[in-house]
Amino acid sequence: MSGRKKHAEEQGENAIGFIMFGDLMSQLLCFFILLFVFASQYVSKTQGTTYEDFLKKISDNFKKVVEEKQKPQEQKQNKDSASEKQAASTAAKTESKTDEKTKIAQQIQKLVNDEKMTEYVSVIVEEKKVRIVLKQPVLFDSGSAVLKSDAGSILADIGAIIQKTRNPIDIEGHTDNVPIHTNKYDSNWDLSFDRAYSVIKFMVKDVGISPLRMKTIGYGEYRPLAPNDSEENRGKNRRIEINVLFNESFKN
Repeated sequence: MSGRKKHAEEQGENAIGFIMFGDLMSQLLCFFILLFVFASQYVSKTQGTTYEDFLKKISDNFKKVVEEKQKPQEQKQNKDSASEKQAASTAAKTESKTDEKTKIAQQIQKLVNDEKMTEYVSVIVEEKKVRIVLKQPVLFDSGSAVLKSDAGSILADIGAIIQKTRNPIDIEGHTDNVPIHTNKYDSNWDLSFDRAYSVIKFMVKDVGISPLRMKTIGYGEYRPLAPNDSEENRGKNRRIEINVLFNESFKN
């Protein structure tokens, strides 16, 4: 009797288990049917009536996300590449200018050495220019802005070298601080300008350098190379400077 009862209970438990499993399967089926319906409605509203369109939209969106993530990296690479090219171009230009400055300075220095004028003429290479400094005795008599008879030779040789460039040229006049009062000059400023102007006229008329490349300025006593406390130092301050500029090029 007890065996049949136990068998009946086991059959009842199995039946309940099958019912619960069947109910779970039914719910899962309903869930997937609802997903199918929602997906069908979404596809119909957005891309048409085919699943190919739906899949294509997903693929396109995925590509868009990937491309947007790649853009900053590509932009950085392009920027780095452009920066490297610009740096290389700037370095090449700087090297070219340096070579040209060195060449001009060497040519003028050789000229000075050959003419045995190192006592009166010096050549200085700076970042943006080549400075050719000529002391007053080689070009002018004291208190005068008229070129000495033998000054034309050294100026012509210097002019022949700088004429080959296309760089602007500044010619500066400088004096010491000893006051000057003559019938022609009322100040060192006037004298310094006239001396620079005499040099520029020679470079234009006798050498043939374009006047568009030339600029004259007189500084008087206000930009000394040395303190005006001795005759030797005052001699250093009485000078003409011919500056070949390399921060720009003359275009005609």
